[in-house]
Amino acid sequence: MKLTQVETIIKALIENPSKQFDGRDFQNGKYFVGYEATARISDVIRMYPTLVLIGKVGRFRTIQLNPEDKDNIEYFTKLFEL
Repeated sequence: MKLTQVETIIKALIENPSKQFDGRDFQNGKYFVGYEATARISDVIRMYPTLVLIGKVGRFRTIQLNPEDKDNIEYFTKLFEL
């Protein structure tokens, strides 16, 4: 199953629940989204505001999985067959 860029970011959040991600984490490697990663992070925040905790490290916006949003976590876990 080919994931969209937003789904790739959400999958990374669910597979790494305690990690804080920023755009640089999605510009290479397993969860590659590309140079537009920061825009896709903004899309995740806009589309699923309860799924993420928003922070800031230096000049970079960070997101982390919100463990209290059990409904969305369960939905995406089933969707991605994790």
